[in-house]
Formats: sequence, structure tokens, C-alpha cells
Amino acid sequence: MDISIFIPIYKESKQVEEMLATLVSQNVSKEIFITVDEPTEEFCNKLRRFEKENVKFIVNHERTGKVNALNSMVSLSTGRVLLFLDSDVDIPADHDYLKKIIAEMQHIDILDIKKRVTKNKSFLSKMAYYEYLTFNINSWLASRFMQRCPAVNGAAFAIQREMFEKLHGFRKVVAEDIDIATRAFLEDSRFAYSQDVEVQTIVHNDWYMWYTQRRRWAIGQALWLKDWYKQLALRFVNKPQVFIPSLFVLYPSATVIFLNVLVPSLWMYNSLLIFSLFLSVKFNIALPIFLVSLATADILKILLISISGFAVTTAVFYGFSRKLGFHEMKLQEMFVYYFFYSAIWMFIIVAGHVQVLLLGKKTGPNWKT
Repeated sequence: MDISIFIPIYKESKQVEEMLATLVSQNVSKEIFITVDEPTEEFCNKLRRFEKENVKFIVNHERTGKVNALNSMVSLSTGRVLLFLDSDVDIPADHDYLKKIIAEMQHIDILDIKKRVTKNKSFLSKMAYYEYLTFNINSWLASRFMQRCPAVNGAAFAIQREMFEKLHGFRKVVAEDIDIATRAFLEDSRFAYSQDVEVQTIVHNDWYMWYTQRRRWAIGQALWLKDWYKQLALRFVNKPQVFIPSLFVLYPSATVIFLNVLVPSLWMYNSLLIFSLFLSVKFNIALPIFLVSLATADILKILLISISGFAVTTAVFYGFSRKLGFHEMKLQEMFVYYFFYSAIWMFIIVAGHVQVLLLGKKTGPNWKT
């Protein structure tokens, strides 16, 4: 087979029927595997029509976990290229979709597929649009300047079977997608980011579901960093020009905090002192302004750095949005993302690292590897 496709499902999926209809119509040598844990009878009945299209279904009446499902499906497959798709993504109705992926995989080991979020009226979909833009920016940077990358977003990516087998498949960890990408990265695998092939990611409109997912991501990220920080630190030293911008893009709130700590307040005090002396010469009112200025110098510093950081981040995001085909960027949404959404996400990340590093937590909420 040219390509094997794997879709793990927990209970049910609203997107999978349309996804399968597109995949089975592709004119390439392919095989499609679907594992469903704890499905409803109604959902199984909907999928049965695809059995005649040579889609192979594995139904588990107990929850086996995503990693077990993926590794089991791969063991039954024969494709040279392995394509992993989450059940909550949509793929375009492009009859050459798989052919494009196979073509891009000719000279690389692992391919990160563009992910975008379709905005709707919900606040979370608008914020996730910018969040997923950061994922794409970092994949593009890694592909362009290193041809290596220590992370992929597991919603949609492809890997050569030879590399997958060399890595002995997925490990039983929370962030299995980032973990396998890191191991491939340390093996100097050839990486690329696809701008021509994409998926549409469905985001949760419910705050509780969003919070549960982000907690799992944060804990998975902390566990991943705990496993690989030494090896990654050595690579970071060799390529700081790629890793530092990536951190800036992923965590803009952390950048503001870092700059506020790093930049001393003395320069603000001195600037205000010079300004007060100027006023004393012109208007003889320097003392009250200077006293007020001393009390507000730190606030002014934070405000100045925050506004400057927002301006720079917005300019960077706008430039990449044009380059990568994200044409729905709005200034007011970016403002909320920068000062509100990314700050909440940063807090969840910090909490996840505390849980893992200090409290010994080893798995995410409502998750089975």
C-alpha cells in the first residue's frame, strides 16, 4: 500500500462519516483503519456502510486508550506512509488529498499538516484560531530553518513506516504525538510542514471541555519536558535563532512577564526625573509630578512593555498569517487573545508543570493512553 490511514474514536464522532466519504474516493493505493472505543449502537450502524469500501473497523466495548489503539492499527497495516487523523477534524473534498501527502513524503520522514480553525460566533473558536496559527508558525519555522522539529500536533500528521518502526511506535504517554516527534527529531529525521494539505480542527464551545483539554495538554507537556529536557537543551544551544522565536510565538504572555522582570525600573525613574526637571524649568510644577511619577513608575513600565509587546506580536502574527494563508485576523480579537486568552493558557501550563514536577502527577484528566 502507498498509504495507511488511522482514525481513533472514543464513543462517536460527528465528522468521521464525511471524512471517510472523502478518503475512500481517493485514487491511490490505500487502507483505512478505524478503532472505536465504547461506541453507541447508533454510531456503529452509521459506519457499517463503509465496510464495503474496505474500511477496517475495530470495535472495543471497553476503553483501550489512544496509544494502544494506534499501535494496534499500525501492526495490522502495510502502507509505506502512515497518516494519523483525529476524529474531530474535517478534511477538504479534494480528490488528490492523499496523493499530495504521498508526494510530500517522498523525501522526508515526518510531515506536519496545516491545521486551521474555522471561526464561528463562539469566543473559543475565535481564540483557538490564533492559537492554532502559533502551531503552524512554529512548524513552518522548524521546516524552513532546520528541516527538523521536536513536536507535531497529533490532529493530523504523517510518518514513514520505516521511521515509525525504528522508534518502536507510540509510547504510553499523555502527549504521544509530541513524544514520537521528539524521538524522531533526536534521530535526525527529515521534517516538513505542509502548506498545501490541511485539516479543519473542531474546537470545543464549552468552557469546561476546553479547560479539561487544556489541562491534559499542560500535564502532557510537563511530562514530555521532564522526559526530554536534557536532550532538547543541547539542541536548543545549537539553534537558539529558531527556538527562541518559537517560544515567543507560543507564549506571548510569558514574554511580557520575562521582559518586565528583566528590564530594570531605574531607566523609568531616570526618564521621569529628567521629565520633571524639564517641567520645573518651564512651569515650576516638577515636584508633585515627580512624586506621582515615582509611585507609578513600575506601572508605567509594565504598561509600556505590554503595549510594545502587543504591537510586535501583532505585527509578527499578521506577517505569518499572510504567508500561511490565515486571512481572518482581526485586531480586536488579537488584543483579547494576547492579554486574556494566552494569559489563562499560560496559567494552566504553569499549574500543569507544578502538578507534574512537584506533586508527581502522571496522567491527564479523563485520559487513557
